[in-house]
Amino acid sequence: MNHSDTVINAKVKIFLDKKMQRVIKNALKPESETPSSDRSETEVLIKKDYLIIETHASDTSALRAALNSYLRWVEGISKIVENIR
Repeated sequence: MNHSDTVINAKVKIFLDKKMQRVIKNALKPESETPSSDRSETEVLIKKDYLIIETHASDTSALRAALNSYLRWVEGISKIVENIR
């Protein structure tokens, strides 16, 4: 991330069962390890019953874009897994 003076943070907690937490975290691993933008960084964590998405961005547009992307990926992965079950 471009380390300017201002950093905007957001945390999203999603209640999921343990198996779905692992599936989603593993699916998002490549993106979180190598972000497509230098304006934001996102970490995907598992804590108890929650998948946690923590995003740090240099501006609100980058924060919004990163959160929207991750939330859409979570939704898409969840739908795929549910259809497979």
